[in-house]
Amino acid sequence: MSYTAIIKEGFSVVNNSWQLALLHLLSAVISFISFFLIVGMPISIAFVVFGLDLTEILKSKDLIEVLKNSMALLKKYFAMAIIIITSLLFYFTIIFTLWLFTIAGSLGTIYKIITSEISKYSTKVFFAQGRKLFFPILGFSALIGIILLLLAFLLGILGGSISSIIEVAKSQEAVLALFLGVFFSVIIFITGIILIFIILSITVYGIANIIFNKTSPLRALKQTVKYLYTHPSSIGFYCILLIGSIMTIFIVLLLGSPVILIPFIGPILSPLYQVASTVIQAYINLVVFASAFLYYYKTGYTPLPEVVENSPAAEKNITPEADTSAKPSSEPDQSHQVKDESEQR
Repeated sequence: MSYTAIIKEGFSVVNNSWQLALLHLLSAVISFISFFLIVGMPISIAFVVFGLDLTEILKSKDLIEVLKNSMALLKKYFAMAIIIITSLLFYFTIIFTLWLFTIAGSLGTIYKIITSEISKYSTKVFFAQGRKLFFPILGFSALIGIILLLLAFLLGILGGSISSIIEVAKSQEAVLALFLGVFFSVIIFITGIILIFIILSITVYGIANIIFNKTSPLRALKQTVKYLYTHPSSIGFYCILLIGSIMTIFIVLLLGSPVILIPFIGPILSPLYQVASTVIQAYINLVVFASAFLYYYKTGYTPLPEVVENSPAAEKNITPEADTSAKPSSEPDQSHQVKDESEQR
């Protein structure tokens, strides 16, 4: 099946569950309102209670003086700083949980539609899949985060080594140092882009492995790396999806810029356009996931063998061939028949 056919099928899957885009919009609205309730209100109350005055910082002439005044205010209003930090941590925890639950429920719903377990969106299925997939996706995301940190650390070491080489080259020849600087910069840039695409591919197809094959995060990581190695075209397909979604979202945002600049009407239409663009972005992201899941479903998904319940062979864990040995023979014993005939004669 061609890439175009899979993408069209991905649009069809998302069209059958278009309510998911509205749920993502609802999550964004809750996040926006929660910021004022969880962070804004405690900070405002703290400003009034502690009587914080920021005019000293504004009067600072340089960065060093700003840091000195900020440290002085921190010592003076330490309790307020604790309130602000606690509010921010609580806010980010709630928003991350809400976002991850929405993602888990959405991807679980898409999985159910792809496997024909349901034909369209169901709120019951969404919440059930959100609860079921929340912790597996959280664990897999943590693994990907650790891998990204390790890659960033290795690239940092590589960049430091290259800088040392360039410094040595500068002492010998300026033209050589310039050439090496440009050459290594291009190499690091290309390597970084390739690694980003590979890591993102591992993330998307790894989540698909968890959802389709019911695997643990660590096992999903191993199986996904093996799948990408045996199916390198899956990385290319995801790159096409990612670049296409980025270009589409960029065009949507670009078309909205003139709307904001319209006199009188612009400020009124701007919030409506923001809502519409949020829904469109959520829809495009869901199409990307649905298309990637479909590609994995058609190329890498192997359903578990079905076992017939209440079967003696299934209960004893033996094959039908082995089970036939316990069956009584339906053919009569020929030796007994011959003996009976001789006695009658």
